[in-house]
Amino acid sequence: MLYHNHDHSLHQQQHPTDYPYSYQYTPKTSVQQRPLHWCIILISLLFVFLLVIESVAFIVLGAWHLTSRHVETVNLPFFDEVYHRELVFGIVLVLIGSAGIFMSILGLVAFFTLRLLLLRAFAVCLLVVMTGGIVSGVVGMVFSSHVNGYIEEMRNSTVVDGSYMEAKFMLGMNGGLSLFMSLTWIIGIVIVQCLTKDVNIYASDHIYRRS
Repeated sequence: MLYHNHDHSLHQQQHPTDYPYSYQYTPKTSVQQRPLHWCIILISLLFVFLLVIESVAFIVLGAWHLTSRHVETVNLPFFDEVYHRELVFGIVLVLIGSAGIFMSILGLVAFFTLRLLLLRAFAVCLLVVMTGGIVSGVVGMVFSSHVNGYIEEMRNSTVVDGSYMEAKFMLGMNGGLSLFMSLTWIIGIVIVQCLTKDVNIYASDHIYRRS
């Protein structure tokens, strides 16, 4: 009788519900025999590929604004204003592109290991950088409108240099392109959320079966 009680108490002590942390699901799961999960993983990897391409595009556009001088004549009106706006816009684009490359590496690690902490970190980073990309796009278009204002002022007093028109066009176009590319990252946030829920469901089922 004592032995039976001892065994029963031992069984109670070893029950998973009494020690939830020792049986806590390690956020890593298998994808075998789960076609829907494989589909989500494939879409996730395709998104990482898109993220790499767009990040490189951000860096190239930013470097182009940093190295290309649309308004090369220093003594032209509003030279400093246009130059500083292109410089700021180029730096912002390069920073966002560099952050995108880092996120691509984080995304690959998160998608291959399927660790919930990494998936959530990737989603948060993606949201932050996407917000920065949207802001940079708006900034580019605002700078383009500023250059357009300088052009209107110069038309009243002197001949407008063609480089101002080019600077206005490139700031506006690249600002719009930056805004568009950043908005496509919403797809990645949705994918990560779906994958996180899928891993959570599998984790709950795994814990239930172990108990």
